[in-house]
Amino acid sequence: MDLNKIYAKEKIINSYFAEKYDYKNEEFFNKQVLELLCELSEFAYETKCFKFWKNESQSAPEVTIPEFADCLMITLCFCDLANIDILEIEEIKEKDMVKMFIEANKLASTLTINLDKDKLLKILSYLIAISNLLGYSDEELDKYCAEKMDKTLKMVRK
Repeated sequence: MDLNKIYAKEKIINSYFAEKYDYKNEEFFNKQVLELLCELSEFAYETKCFKFWKNESQSAPEVTIPEFADCLMITLCFCDLANIDILEIEEIKEKDMVKMFIEANKLASTLTINLDKDKLLKILSYLIAISNLLGYSDEELDKYCAEKMDKTLKMVRK
């Protein structure tokens, strides 16, 4: 996945949003944090990684990758607002997807108007690690992220 290309496009999308919305407004910002929490939960739900009582396989990549893309876009939006160099993401050694989703949610729930670089990079690192565990190809990720971002860009330009 070309994360730098995706990040560059997210910065363009953010510039349009910044013209319409006050990112420094606490109410608006809190809604964005809640959006990230909801998207992380939707992504986790589609992976079915927590359903120990069922022998149910995860949803198809056509369902899970767009959820991943939503999480990635929101996290990159926050990275842009905090002016973070995303090359500083770390390799996550954890292989338990449930633990990674819980940690990403914990970190996201503590974001404040003063964005914490380390928390954002850790959330981004968890997302990348989860996508690797799910076996997504770079081509799939690039395709779905581009589609999601193009749709968002069209919407925000109206």
